[in-house]
Amino acid sequence: MKKKIDAAISIVLVICSFLAAGKVWAREEVATSPIPDWVTKVVVPEVKERPIDKIQDGVHYLLLDSQIKAGDKPEFEYFFRMAEYIINPEGVDESSQISIDYDPEYQKVTLHTLNVIRDGQVLNKLNTARIDHIRREEEMDESVYHGQLTLNILLDDIRVGDVVEYSYTRSGVNPVYQGIFAYSSSLNWSVPLERLYLRILWEKQTPLYSSILNSDLELKQKDLGGAREYVIEDNKLDPVKSDDGTPSWFSPWGAIYFSEQATWEAVGVWGLGLYQGVFNVDAEIAKLVADIKLNHKDKSSQISAALRFVQEEIRYLGIELGENSHKPRPASTTLRYRYGDCKDKTVLFLTLLKELGVDGYPALVNTETRLKDRIPSVRSFDHVISYFEFEDKEYWVDPTRSYQHGDLSSIFQPDYGKALILRSGTDDLVNMEPDFAKYGVFVKDEFTVLDDGPATFTTTTVNYGKDAERQRQRLASNGRDQIQTEYLEFFEDYYPGIEVAALIELEDNPERNIFTSHEQYKLENFWEDKPDRKRHEVDFYANIVSPWVSEPDDQDRHHPLALSYPEHIEQVIEIHFEGDDWFFDSEYFEENNSFFYFKNEVSYQETSKTLSLKYIYRSKADHVKPSEYQAYVEAINKLKNQLSYGIYQSYENTSGDTESGFLSQLSLATYIYIYIYAAMYVFLVFMWRFDRWKNPVKEDTIFYPVSLGKLTAMWVFTFGIFGVYWFYRNFKYIREQERSAIMPLARGIFNKFWYFPLWNKLREDSENRYGKSYLPNKRFAVVLAITFLISPVLGRYTGYPLVFQLLTVLTVLPLANYLLFVNGDKSPAVIEGSKWRARHALLVVLSLPVCGLVVGGEFGFLASDKVVEGSEISDRDLKFMQRKGILKATDEVAYFYSDALLFVSEDGNGFTQRHVFSYWKDGDILEKEMASYEDIEDLQVDWSSSLGDTTTVTVVRKDGSDFILYVSNLGGKDKVFISSLKERLKAVL
Repeated sequence: MKKKIDAAISIVLVICSFLAAGKVWAREEVATSPIPDWVTKVVVPEVKERPIDKIQDGVHYLLLDSQIKAGDKPEFEYFFRMAEYIINPEGVDESSQISIDYDPEYQKVTLHTLNVIRDGQVLNKLNTARIDHIRREEEMDESVYHGQLTLNILLDDIRVGDVVEYSYTRSGVNPVYQGIFAYSSSLNWSVPLERLYLRILWEKQTPLYSSILNSDLELKQKDLGGAREYVIEDNKLDPVKSDDGTPSWFSPWGAIYFSEQATWEAVGVWGLGLYQGVFNVDAEIAKLVADIKLNHKDKSSQISAALRFVQEEIRYLGIELGENSHKPRPASTTLRYRYGDCKDKTVLFLTLLKELGVDGYPALVNTETRLKDRIPSVRSFDHVISYFEFEDKEYWVDPTRSYQHGDLSSIFQPDYGKALILRSGTDDLVNMEPDFAKYGVFVKDEFTVLDDGPATFTTTTVNYGKDAERQRQRLASNGRDQIQTEYLEFFEDYYPGIEVAALIELEDNPERNIFTSHEQYKLENFWEDKPDRKRHEVDFYANIVSPWVSEPDDQDRHHPLALSYPEHIEQVIEIHFEGDDWFFDSEYFEENNSFFYFKNEVSYQETSKTLSLKYIYRSKADHVKPSEYQAYVEAINKLKNQLSYGIYQSYENTSGDTESGFLSQLSLATYIYIYIYAAMYVFLVFMWRFDRWKNPVKEDTIFYPVSLGKLTAMWVFTFGIFGVYWFYRNFKYIREQERSAIMPLARGIFNKFWYFPLWNKLREDSENRYGKSYLPNKRFAVVLAITFLISPVLGRYTGYPLVFQLLTVLTVLPLANYLLFVNGDKSPAVIEGSKWRARHALLVVLSLPVCGLVVGGEFGFLASDKVVEGSEISDRDLKFMQRKGILKATDEVAYFYSDALLFVSEDGNGFTQRHVFSYWKDGDILEKEMASYEDIEDLQVDWSSSLGDTTTVTVVRKDGSDFILYVSNLGGKDKVFISSLKERLKAVL
């Protein structure tokens, strides 16, 4: 009958926990009282200047006042007072709700003050605030039920500029601690605090021990006669920030710990007392042990079977109400209900172990902090595992783990640093130092490369120990189809167009604790075409190893960096070739440091036509100290070029001197477009010659008159070619009139030097006809001639050819205007020379795209043909580089050059305040190379001497790898680019 009652009670508790989670209890009266007399009054500080830039969530915390009264009675009193100033509407949301957690099994809460201070007036909110008791099982998703309540206070009429000040006392302590005092508190936070005050009024006769970590604050003591006072306080606490990726045990924040116990031996006595009388054996346990012995003959396999039974047949569920937070249930009860938390499962496992003839003990551990940094305390632990010795070896096993198969030699043992073993005679923590069984991930990728047709790709992954556990868990949670989908998506990032050839096969070997997967894929587009290199390429990646050696984002650190430990990853990639025309050099690389071991081997077997790439990674530490961080980053950077391997096959030539017959569709289309474009320009010449034949030059035409608008347009849209013709026609007229031997065509082609002579002939003509000159005076003509001479050069040199092309035309207009004047507006020559014909319109249509390219480059819409400053890069292009990981949001580009024809997204070279970068498009794939200044060994410059060509800068890294920057020499900007780059590198080195 008792068994049925116990079972019913437990079921009711679980159901109540589910039903009550997240629901509001019936509104209850909340106890209130003035602040107790034993509490020291602390003044809320007045603040004139608020640290606005450091404040988060719109709240400036003014006072954190914690005071504790500990006497001989176990009902310790915990007084808490908070005052916070509301900065903005975000702070209104943050401060208008107050939550106070407590356990109704042994605690009660008394409110003292609930005030809003506004414009110097104190508004009492005790009678207007909505106060409810809420049951919130925050760990319900983890199958843990505490039974705690939350006193939820909703304040009314809260405004920006208010100070919310409240205080309460929470009295009572979990009886499981048997009146033993232990307490800890942080001494700073990630937000600013104006005043911290922590006080303990110690009325017990036993001594109180303390320890301060990460803080220079002093704990002050004072004898009050019959009591002792401990106070630690501070003013204007700056926020403390933590780097990302720190180990779970690390905290940069200061902390103070108090404990009534001086030794771990005393803590062990307390803990051992909780486990008295729980290792009971009833008929059900006896039958279970008999079955284990019957099915497993040797002791080792019996221990493994007992552990696996507790892990898999006893579900994890913690009903941690009151003393049950630390005190386990009897083993028979846990077996009967088939659920329990870490302490319950540990007790059941150790009971089975004892019946099998092996002595084992509970071991208290902390999964989040290092016990070596803590003073002895009953509150130092958050987990219980099992410790036993068998055949002269120590074992640490966790009955709460899942899918942990295999015998004792293959199961994974956790390592939490130090543990307190609960057995008689324990007087200190012990180092766990488990003997790790075989673990790791071993991958074999095989590619079969055919001379014709798609390639095949098979991969086999073997997981041992803890990694096998992880894969079993994954299969149980996601199912095979989802795993297949996830694996396919993983490989698509490396091999676009990959297809599943056969469904994934999963094999579990529980006896050896091994989990294996077999995958088969087909690669239709195995080779990637590289027409600029006249070959096909493919890369193979150490994609299982590379996540463990990825480059950290931070340039430096102030706090330790967490590393996954222990890890053992091996990946072998074998490429089988069908043809015989392959050859590869052997390669070997090894990096062995205090953080990890890495090896890469490349070998080729001609007999089997197999290229083998082998990668090994083993972690050697669980974290990197800040002082070692740069050494770690340097070690990682050495591996950059060791995590992939590329092969290629050149285009097959039809003859030794002919171009490759292979053209991509894009290249073919480009060639066709160019040929058509050129043909249209040839057609324009024929149209011009036809018009000249049909409409010959009038005999009465003086020089070559053309309207100013047509002259300007034709000059620009022919990119200066019409200027050659215009000069040719005018000097031809002069030759015919003077019957001289000048060469009009040569003067047209080299018109840059014949501006002033033409002006002089026109001046003479004007003086002969009209008795005076209608052209610019000589001094102005010299200026125009010089401008005409240097404008094209300046256009090319500065990278603004279209602007200077227009300037060139402007210098000619005074001469052209005289030609119109001397012929007369009504003359047939002027009318004929000013007409727009079909060929002219076609010329504009053909030239507009080219002009668009030039204008787009000059004004930032398209890639410029010169080096530009970072401020000249469009926001669109900056965002593109940020999305592709080339730039960070905080990067400031100093100088940049794109060698692309159209868009910056195709190609770019530049540098910022922290690094140098180069990127380019290979087909649809964006390739990129980057190096921080600290990683650069040398800059090797190959200056270009041809105007408009590119200077190259080879960036040599300290690990021996390199990449190239291409920099246009237009305007001498390559010298500015490289000089600035060298200055930045010099400043770092």
